[in-house]
Amino acid sequence: MTASSGSQPLSPLKALLLSDGRPGHYHLAEGIIAAVVHRHPVETVRLEIRRRRWMPGRVLAALMGAGAGPAALLRLGYGLSSRSLPAAGLVVSAGGDTLAANIGAAKVLAVPNIFYGSVRRFSPEDFALVLTSHARHGERARHVRTLKPSPADPDAMPPLAPAARGGQKLAVAGLLVGGDTTTIRYTSGDWERLVAFLRAMSAAAGTRWIVSNSRRTPPMASAALSRLAAEPESPVLRFIDVGSAGAGTLGELFARSEAILCTVDSSSMVSEAVWLRRPVLAIAPAEAALPANEQEYRDYLETNGWTRSLAIADLTPAIVLDELGRVTPLASNPLDLLAATLKEKLPQLFPDAPSA
Repeated sequence: MTASSGSQPLSPLKALLLSDGRPGHYHLAEGIIAAVVHRHPVETVRLEIRRRRWMPGRVLAALMGAGAGPAALLRLGYGLSSRSLPAAGLVVSAGGDTLAANIGAAKVLAVPNIFYGSVRRFSPEDFALVLTSHARHGERARHVRTLKPSPADPDAMPPLAPAARGGQKLAVAGLLVGGDTTTIRYTSGDWERLVAFLRAMSAAAGTRWIVSNSRRTPPMASAALSRLAAEPESPVLRFIDVGSAGAGTLGELFARSEAILCTVDSSSMVSEAVWLRRPVLAIAPAEAALPANEQEYRDYLETNGWTRSLAIADLTPAIVLDELGRVTPLASNPLDLLAATLKEKLPQLFPDAPSA
């Protein structure tokens, strides 16, 4: 949307995106800005920041509570001069290391600020809006619960074929593979069963796979998937090795896949597949537990019918097709839903935008 109901173009909102350099964080901030763009043009200025190691967030929060000004937060926490901040009408960030910078920049510029995540020891009153995916945080002041934001636009994705939508047929599927966490452990048997399932699904249903690993994926698992992809008439259409392909290379997987299987540890990938309105199955090894907040978020996704869960040991073509048939992808574009929330909570960001 670039014009109002008259003939005059809308004045762009200038947004300052504070990035800690971690894709899992700045993609969330990009998703918030992408939602604003759905209602109003935005010019984004990106500022890479690094919190000083000797100045932890809890100390910055304590300094702020003791009356330290925003310029001091920026200088002590990040080595930033308040005078160097670019002009902006909105500050956006995600990730704990950006909290103090988000507050400091917004106060210096005297503009609204949006943060995604837990505000930890900082006060919710220091934000215009906090977005969270966890129910217990959503009840706090100035907090709103939402899907984890993504800059990806589901409307740009090819529509699902009717047979794929009902779980009846799966020509191309995606597999997103993570790895061990502190509470999730994959054995060599888990990886062997997963490879065997890819073969079985291809033989039984003709499904071809686009597979991606992650930086957590153990080398032996990545090697097994790479060997499978190199076989003649392989069930793997393409193997995306993030070690060589790098970040931001999953566009083809999401665009071409009629359904997504994602290992249970990959929270951001499970959520992004839901965001892109693909049927999603979260698959888990025998030894798998999630932190309480994250488990509650997964339950929220499943209760809404957007995902289902399966054990890797239970993967068979018939069970997977049946479970996918029980998934009901989002009907609305989540960018539109988030834009509506932002306009409701922060109408000042959309002063001359027409009603949706």
